[in-house]
Amino acid sequence: MRKNSLYLLIGLLAITFAFTSCLDSNTTEYELTPDAAITAFSVGDITMTDTIKTKDGKKDSTIYYTVPASSYKFSIDQQNGRIFNSDSLPVGTKVDKLTTSLSYYGYYVTYLKNDKDTLWTDTDSIDFTRPLTFKAYALNGSIRQYQIEVRVHQQDPDSLQWTRLTDTSLSIPENAVHKAVCTPGKLYIFAQRGESLQVTSSANGTSWSGWQNVSLPGTADYTSVTTLDGQLYILADNKLYLSDDGVTWTAANTERTFDKLFAASPKLGELYALSGNELVSVSADGTQVSATGTANTYFPTQNLSYAVTTPDSNTSLERLVVVGTRDASLANDTTATVWAKLSNEPAWSHYPQATNNTYGCPKLKNLAAFAYDGKLYAFGGSYDIPSTQTPPVRLVPFQYLYESMDGGISWHPQTEKVMLPKEFLNRTASFSYVVDEHNFIWVFWSQSAQTNGQTEVWRGRINRLGF
Repeated sequence: MRKNSLYLLIGLLAITFAFTSCLDSNTTEYELTPDAAITAFSVGDITMTDTIKTKDGKKDSTIYYTVPASSYKFSIDQQNGRIFNSDSLPVGTKVDKLTTSLSYYGYYVTYLKNDKDTLWTDTDSIDFTRPLTFKAYALNGSIRQYQIEVRVHQQDPDSLQWTRLTDTSLSIPENAVHKAVCTPGKLYIFAQRGESLQVTSSANGTSWSGWQNVSLPGTADYTSVTTLDGQLYILADNKLYLSDDGVTWTAANTERTFDKLFAASPKLGELYALSGNELVSVSADGTQVSATGTANTYFPTQNLSYAVTTPDSNTSLERLVVVGTRDASLANDTTATVWAKLSNEPAWSHYPQATNNTYGCPKLKNLAAFAYDGKLYAFGGSYDIPSTQTPPVRLVPFQYLYESMDGGISWHPQTEKVMLPKEFLNRTASFSYVVDEHNFIWVFWSQSAQTNGQTEVWRGRINRLGF
């Protein structure tokens, strides 16, 4: 509604008042409605600029692009007089000159501009860098007030943001090797300390239980600790055990022995293990053991990690990927080895490194791989390849997160947004890691000179996965 419309309305009301005053006292009187409300609100699309730079960092040219702000829905809280967009606009969006569209009933709507009430029109360019007051006026002059907030993300949604927890009670000795796993709502760390396997747990990464000895007969393999449907599993003297708390364990209902427990399928409710040279699936209670292929000489025996993803081509399936390394004496290994299995496939398959694929996962020391944000990621220490490699390849420990978008076939170092903290660079201390149900990546570092003699707990998440 424009200003001239307001003047016309005022004139009509004045004429109406003059006319009714001339009538006698028997004339019916009409009471003007006190109702007024804003019933819909949106903002127009926003034109933004950016500068494209050349590789040498110099400015090249300016590009223009549109932020489709009109597709960001606004909620109206009539009771509390608030209007806001639950889904924030992209980081960096300029909201100082926005056009708006609204629906309302009542007389007219104003907004505050230069500390004065200004009649709203849909062509106005309005500054929403701070919450702004809009007023809806009823015909009888009563006012309904709204505070309108146009929210903009303050963080790049695609960046991996890391935080070090400085108030944690966790203490991992320098000489301990360890593995982290999680069940819904709880983190566990299993640490091999001399001949003793111990466990500690936490609900938030800050307050940890004291270290407790794991109650298992014989020698337990801490690297085999796996979770499935909230239960913990481990191998001890090649036998399968399960637990609810990581301290007390019960033998699974099977006589079969296993050399390595290396994966679990949430969709099928199965564990996967290496038994001799046979790959087998094991039911959650241990009663069913079935063959799932043969482990040839390329099956990884060290630094095993597994990841669970959903194929884009068929979201009803589940893809399991195992990444690991073989003995360092195998001179042909310059990359990690990858095996995979779809949930509708009966057996595991080896993904050999093609000669024309120069982007294999590097054979990093203490290689760690995991599924995250629909992709696979890997990181680790020094480049663990034979000294006979010519020419020698130098990779800085913990310099990159390597990303795979094709199920583990090719891996590319990430140089922006999704990266490791710079504090990890060149570290040699023992670490463990896990991804929880809230999309947090946890990394736990043992005490070392590089950490000033402290245990470090780091937590990272891609910003948009927490929005």
